[in-house]
Amino acid sequence: MRARGAYRPAAGAITRRHTLAIGAAALLPLSARGARADSGAIRAGGNPAWFPYSWEEGERLRGLGMDRAEAALGHLGLTVLPMTFGRWPRALAALAHGQVDLLVSALWNAERTAQMLYTAPYATDDVCAFVRRQDLERYHAVADLFGRVGLAPLGSAYGADMDALEARGLNLERSGTITGMLQRVRHARADYCVLVRQNGLHLLASLDLADDLAPLPFPLAPVQVRMLITRDGPLAGRLEALNGLITGV
Repeated sequence: MRARGAYRPAAGAITRRHTLAIGAAALLPLSARGARADSGAIRAGGNPAWFPYSWEEGERLRGLGMDRAEAALGHLGLTVLPMTFGRWPRALAALAHGQVDLLVSALWNAERTAQMLYTAPYATDDVCAFVRRQDLERYHAVADLFGRVGLAPLGSAYGADMDALEARGLNLERSGTITGMLQRVRHARADYCVLVRQNGLHLLASLDLADDLAPLPFPLAPVQVRMLITRDGPLAGRLEALNGLITGV
């Protein structure tokens, strides 16, 4: 475990501010290039690796968010054209540039609201810190993480509560892949990483890391899972109806 103290991101590390400033032109979709929606078809993408809300299997997009979107849009007389992007920043860039109409899984981020509209939440979860199992007893409150070396996925933004924790001293470096991030914690090259709980537990099981890493028993922040659409897209005028259908209200 590294000692407490001032933390500076490693050379080449990408902070949240730098992540949000990445040029969208470099993040255009991969398999979705050239795709166009037919009349009545809604182009839908999502986070490619965020169980259980959305994940990609080849050219297929699966998960709770996709299931809710297909059911809701079908009720509105619309069909869904699934699109895959390989990386979450690519999916966001595609929505910003009108190359996709809907992202089925997203967390609230105020900086996106100038261009995009969020639906009502259709699921709730928690952001948690994942640490080495042998270190679980070292942490009793969120403040015990302050000043230590933390990691978060590239492109992640977990909302106002997490922003406030970062301002108070929660140091999060955003760099590398999620698998690499977990391995850095496993091999004590970082103290913890943050993930949404259900996805984190799924990753530990699928990567055979459940014996090495575990979430702390207290959450860092609650999160609400929503869908994301463009302000001038085909669903903007149907947001109220879409909200009622995806939430069952």
